[in-house]
Amino acid sequence: MKTLRWIVLIVQRVLITAAVFFAAVALIHFTGIDPKERAISCDRVCNRAEWPRICRFELVVEKRAFHLDRTQYRHQRDVHGNVTVAAGRRDRWALEHESETGAVYYTVNGRYVGPTLTVCENDFLVVDVENRIPGESISLHWTGQSQRKTPFMDGVPMITQCPIASFTRFQYKFQVDKAGTHLYHGFAGSERTQGLLGALVVRSFPEQHRNSTTTNPFLSDHVWLVTELHGRPAVNGRRNWQQTLPTPGASSGEHRVRVVYAGNSHCTYWLELTGHELRLLALDGNRLDESEPGPTVDRVLLHDGLRVDLALARRNGGGIMSDYEIRLTPTAESDGSRCYEPASFPLRYDSDPGKDGRRPQGDDSYAEGIKYNSIFPSPSRGEDLRERDSARTLDLVGGLCFAQGGVVCLQDIQGARDRFPQELHSYDTRLEFTISTRTVIEEGPFGEAHHETVHSVNGFTFAFPSALLLMRTPESAEVRAHTCGHRLLPRSCHPLMARCECVHVEHLEAGQRVEMVLINADPTHDYVYHLHGHTVFVVGTSAGHRTEPGKLARNLQRPPQRDTIVVRRDSIVAVRFVAKSAGLWLLRDIGSPQWSRGLDVVLNVRTHPREDFDIPSDFPACRHFVGPRYFLI
Repeated sequence: MKTLRWIVLIVQRVLITAAVFFAAVALIHFTGIDPKERAISCDRVCNRAEWPRICRFELVVEKRAFHLDRTQYRHQRDVHGNVTVAAGRRDRWALEHESETGAVYYTVNGRYVGPTLTVCENDFLVVDVENRIPGESISLHWTGQSQRKTPFMDGVPMITQCPIASFTRFQYKFQVDKAGTHLYHGFAGSERTQGLLGALVVRSFPEQHRNSTTTNPFLSDHVWLVTELHGRPAVNGRRNWQQTLPTPGASSGEHRVRVVYAGNSHCTYWLELTGHELRLLALDGNRLDESEPGPTVDRVLLHDGLRVDLALARRNGGGIMSDYEIRLTPTAESDGSRCYEPASFPLRYDSDPGKDGRRPQGDDSYAEGIKYNSIFPSPSRGEDLRERDSARTLDLVGGLCFAQGGVVCLQDIQGARDRFPQELHSYDTRLEFTISTRTVIEEGPFGEAHHETVHSVNGFTFAFPSALLLMRTPESAEVRAHTCGHRLLPRSCHPLMARCECVHVEHLEAGQRVEMVLINADPTHDYVYHLHGHTVFVVGTSAGHRTEPGKLARNLQRPPQRDTIVVRRDSIVAVRFVAKSAGLWLLRDIGSPQWSRGLDVVLNVRTHPREDFDIPSDFPACRHFVGPRYFLI
């Protein structure tokens, strides 16, 4: 009897264990994450009641050279005349082709300009990046995201991560906590402007269900990523790109357009649409007040790094034309020798363009964009230039703000009512950065006189560290020997020479209210700065730094919010923000063609206890290697 009871007890335990095991297997099978899951699973209507999803992507980065058939090029040049064009510009592609070097661009998943990653706010983004470029390391930065708890995923080489070496993979994994139109791109300036980039669209429930002028949602939602391709502007990686919009019904409707410009920092472009008005919705992913319509303009000035959301609507009166034009025209201030040619793209309305006005599933023209791009711009259809001169203009750079009327400037834009905190009416810490350049004459490698332009901030020329900065304490001897900033000066700068290269670090405490003032003492160049990990409120701008100092007035009511700002030549920009997230955050000069030209600053935000984030124990570290001591005997 006792033996029977033991047998029954053992059988029960075995059955219970087996039931628990098979239940766990069934749960994992039906609810687990598919490693091959792609972007389509996260491109959805966002719902507040839904749990955040894990969105997996794979990006394979390569570098390729593109050439044009010489016979085809000569034929088109004979038809269109010589390659010298207005304003002294010369077709850059002609120069490249004549030298028979072609053009080298980056590709992401086999395409010039990477895919658009569309997710919902608070989703978890997991991106495997594979570098297939021989002999070149890369890293990817994700604009607009705070990277709270994950500052080691910000994508700054030698600061927050080791660069991704050739033929290796790195997995970015973080929570997207900032809705809006954003960008992922290679850290080096040449990578960002030559194809190693893509749009990151983070949708939110209010954004999809609210329109500040009407009760109806937008008729369609589109991304226009403007870059350069063979010396001319391209949109979404194509020079022969066209936009098709669904035809509105009986009542007029608006289309949402997310415009991102990543081009030469010396070039600014007018974006204008014939027969349409553009209404401002958001800047750098920061929405304007939803209870008030944003300013409506006829054209928008695009500067490097700009991310702007616009509502596109036809002008009142008349029916729908069969064809409109989207025009990109370089401004008079642009450097003609380095800027791209003007371009125009067709805009059409279709009664059945596909679901939500998006590209049909079977349309493979995007992947073949480079192969079929035209070489010369189509002739202008000749809109009256007097209309262009009197157009209402959105100028976020500031060059036209004091020159003519009808211009909406950054200081004219009011931010959302609930965004500017009361605590920022004062500040705890003030950072002042003076941008300057000077020419240094040095002896070249062959004994000749070499003239070099040295850029600096507060006299320091930024240089990257030799060891991963995020994994070292600022007090360590290894870091202090190469850093400068607040009361710190490396040995290489004693005595202060013509060039002081160091890791420029400024220290902040988490929670501090900061006023940061950027002073551009360079009378000839504008600079575009992007702050990692934070958004800032632009509380004041002033022109004439040298001629009229001290006239900076601050707007502490509803200042606009941005993370990318233009500091014009001989001018001052003042911003305020709360240093919320612990970590190392780069104030980045995005105009540098490489990692840096010396104008960057690292903001070290510390907490007590020191860190509120955990770096994975197996996170890659990079530093010098020195062999065993006995080899040095």
